[in-house]
Amino acid sequence: MYKKILFSALLLCSFLWSLNLARLQNMPKSIERDFYIWQFLLQEKTTKEQASKAGKLVAHINSKLDSAFFKKTGLHLQLNIRKKVKQHQPNIYYTKLISQMQQSGNFYKAWLQLKPKDKLAVFNLCSKENRKLLNKPLNKEIFLSLTKYSSINEFLARAKTEHLNYLENLLKKYPPEGNNRVSYNKVITLAFKNLKLNKDSLAQAYFKAAIYSAKTRFNKDRALFWSYMTTKNRKYLLYLARSYDFNIYKLIALDFLQLPYPNPPKAYINPYEKSPIRINDPIAWAILKRKIFSHRYNLYNLAKKYNSPKSAGYYYFILLKASKDTKQYFPLLYRDIISKYPIERQAMIYALARQESHFIPASISRSFALGMMQFMPFLIKEIAKQRGENIGYRAIFNPKIAIVYANDHLNYLNKYLYNPLFVAYAYNAGIGYTRKLLNSNLFRNKKRYDPYMSLELVENQQANHYGKKVLANYVIYRMLLGSPIRITTLLNQLDKPNLTDRFR
Repeated sequence: MYKKILFSALLLCSFLWSLNLARLQNMPKSIERDFYIWQFLLQEKTTKEQASKAGKLVAHINSKLDSAFFKKTGLHLQLNIRKKVKQHQPNIYYTKLISQMQQSGNFYKAWLQLKPKDKLAVFNLCSKENRKLLNKPLNKEIFLSLTKYSSINEFLARAKTEHLNYLENLLKKYPPEGNNRVSYNKVITLAFKNLKLNKDSLAQAYFKAAIYSAKTRFNKDRALFWSYMTTKNRKYLLYLARSYDFNIYKLIALDFLQLPYPNPPKAYINPYEKSPIRINDPIAWAILKRKIFSHRYNLYNLAKKYNSPKSAGYYYFILLKASKDTKQYFPLLYRDIISKYPIERQAMIYALARQESHFIPASISRSFALGMMQFMPFLIKEIAKQRGENIGYRAIFNPKIAIVYANDHLNYLNKYLYNPLFVAYAYNAGIGYTRKLLNSNLFRNKKRYDPYMSLELVENQQANHYGKKVLANYVIYRMLLGSPIRITTLLNQLDKPNLTDRFR
């Protein structure tokens, strides 16, 4: 049956799609058009002149586009974008102030007398020579007063770039306090560094600072979780339990508190409505995205237009953005295909699709990962070859085909990996990367705070973040599918190869 679906999709793509320059020019500037430009460049009939004109339409260069363009033209792609360079108009007030400070005979002493906001402005605007004069020890009170302003990050960056050691080391010496504006990544990195050095009390201070500087709920919950781990203060678990984000930290907190996982919000799908969008058309999705992020539409009203069984993925995505990501939906879509698989496989497909594309069938990434399951072109070719099919890339925008291919790929990954976290790493970063990761010291030698510390020490930040998201999705979908499993059960298996993988 699935082969008939695939063959029909292939024929449809062949007959309906004929790429030409005029068609590309009529598409909105977008990643989606970039994909079609790449396809256009790969066509044998595309001339060098046509390729040159198509290259001028590119919005974002990637290696695939550049390679195809080079083969046609002998040149590398260059974006014809006039970047608006921010002209830092000299601030008359600070220009005069810096001049007066120089004339005072003691630039450093004059700087110390300024208000915190002015200290930062002067430091960031003055010359390198003047900044060298300010490279002296500062007391804790003065430094913490500077951390209340976002320009502290430019201050710290300049101190590091210009090797102003006294100033660069201030953040390592004095953890920021409540309402600080220091970059989350800076403070969370210092927190884990101190934790690895067994300086738990100092790590606590940085984790607390990270709570205040986090700009996403996921990052805030991460800092809350580690604040609990280093203090054992139950209040942090209670904060986490109330988080709107269904992330691993919330779920672990609920396990620690021995509380049930709450059901995520639901949205009613109108079974009688027809889809207003061609769900497998990336350009239609590009146009809709512009509307969603334009701030010109009432998103709840816009969502209603897409409330149909066929366009449900778009409906849920618009609702998510309408709530500013505070309502986390876990839709059970495409039951006609997915329900035929075992529960564990169903949960894994849903977990991956939710993280990869939010169930958008026509999704395309900057690196040209395609469709609801975000397959890279080489993987589409490989799976098609194994299935004995000659399928074009555009067929993967059919969600039913994407699901069948995802199931085949998971069959391969599950030969070597059994824990959903490790499967997620392999799906995102490749099975070779995952093998290397598992053969390192991570997830083998027991460390303090394991298994949670090993999770944080995965150096590939994309895979790190991705794995945590997919694992949480998997646990929620297991619950919704009537086969619940606790997240701590899965995490406590990570150092037991007989339960997780064949690589160790």
